[in-house]
Amino acid sequence: MNKREKILAEAERLFSEKGYYGMGLTELLKACGIPKGSFYYYFPDGKLQLIRETLDRAFHHMEGGIRYHLSQESTAPAAFERMLLSHADGVEQGKHYASHFVAMIAIESVYLDPSVHEACKRIYTAWQQLYESILMSFGYRQPAVHVKAQLLFELIHGAMLTAWIRQDGAEIRQLAPIVAKLLEEKE
Repeated sequence: MNKREKILAEAERLFSEKGYYGMGLTELLKACGIPKGSFYYYFPDGKLQLIRETLDRAFHHMEGGIRYHLSQESTAPAAFERMLLSHADGVEQGKHYASHFVAMIAIESVYLDPSVHEACKRIYTAWQQLYESILMSFGYRQPAVHVKAQLLFELIHGAMLTAWIRQDGAEIRQLAPIVAKLLEEKE
């Protein structure tokens, strides 16, 4: 892992634990073992640039994970159910999910710099569109696919946040067959 990537990975971990305001650059520099000059070499605009790039990196990883999970089955109901059950297990095992980091910063972004808020809105739009494109790859068509994708996003995102807060995957497990049932009809 190169220095820049190491900074982004550590930043995601620290932002996830402490939020934007709670994570200090001194702490990040110490965790990465780099001087301040190296940080500004990679992120000349400072902490705001760092958070925007960390968000983009996190979404890129989320997108890859979502695509991977949903490619493991031949039907959308089975794929989403499988993904949700895997996420329930992951929450209970203490796995770090980039979606938790993105959600935490997205809420905080309302009070941050407008560019961070815009980055979060862009990511949330892309996340919903990701579900839409995946549904279309399973043969779902407009206009129903847009509504189903939005509903999936809201249900899954809400269940993941609740599970994260409670450190319990039970609600995700309860949601899995409901999502599968929702996806049985393609229209």
